Amino acid sequence: MMTKQQLVSKVKYLKLNNDGDFMLDYDGKLDIIDFHTHMSNVLPLKIVDPHIVGKKLKYKTLPDMENMDLSVPYWKKINPNEQKRGILPIIKFSIEGYKIFKDMANGGTYENCFKSQNENMIKTNVVLPLSTKKYDRSMEALKISKDYPNKFIAFCSVHPYDSEMKEKIYNYKKLGFKGLKLKITDIELKDDFTLLTKLFKICYEVGFPVLLHTGALTHIKRENTSNLMWKILKSTRVEIFGRLLKELPKDFKFIFGHGGIAEYKLVAEYIKEFPSCYVELSCQTESSIKYLINEVGYERLLFGSDWPALPQAITLSNVLLATEADEYARKHILYENAKNLLNI
Repeated sequence: MMTKQQLVSKVKYLKLNNDGDFMLDYDGKLDIIDFHTHMSNVLPLKIVDPHIVGKKLKYKTLPDMENMDLSVPYWKKINPNEQKRGILPIIKFSIEGYKIFKDMANGGTYENCFKSQNENMIKTNVVLPLSTKKYDRSMEALKISKDYPNKFIAFCSVHPYDSEMKEKIYNYKKLGFKGLKLKITDIELKDDFTLLTKLFKICYEVGFPVLLHTGALTHIKRENTSNLMWKILKSTRVEIFGRLLKELPKDFKFIFGHGGIAEYKLVAEYIKEFPSCYVELSCQTESSIKYLINEVGYERLLFGSDWPALPQAITLSNVLLATEADEYARKHILYENAKNLLNI
């Protein structure tokens, strides 16, 4: 089985730090805005103080070395015959998701964040809270950006079922938030996107770009899943958001989070159709990033990592690999596009 040391010896721009975690291996100077990060206290769990020290990140989202494949989005080896039938895979899926959130809350501290920023030449993290119907974590994100204005930019997160969503969005704009982040599924919305569309239109009124988790896990065969598991795997598919964009103004700024994961080619088609939309690249590969550059150009691509769910270095190294022949494209994906979109 390949070790981490063997992997980084084969991958340009990656090395290991003293803790054995992935970090950037680059001799030049880079200005970088990471457009997709979280912190301990912006997650829909019991709030963890980000000032805590000594908490080690385990990167529960990252596959173990035995299952790692840097040639596919999310870097996990694909088994199209994987069985997802019955209730057990659903329970396992839920438990794994909870463990990921717990690790993010435990390890998304200032200590770990600043260490990762320094190792990977990250100038600024865009902090994305994950709010639910019950918890609105927006103000926690704002506090982070106020405490360290040179290191963080805050998005808000308002659930479409929040009865005060319009008042909140207008107030959050006044407070200095730069956009809105949401992770929501068609299952949670019960296939009724009326309130989500309304939320988008309010964000458009105040000039907020909106970033959503987008993309389905497409490698598993339909016949190998239960009906419910199939719905879960497809519940954030790119087609949902492409359909909603047809109901919104052409200059609505929508960001396809994670680049649609394995559906990045469909994302490219929507980027062509909707001139004000962007692609955030966390978990994408060198080849998928090159594909997006070739299809839609580099002006609407944004580097993101999904830290602390994933290391900042892996997607970053893939961006560097994909832009080796074009320093101008590299500069825009890593920094300029984000700066222009956020008016900073």
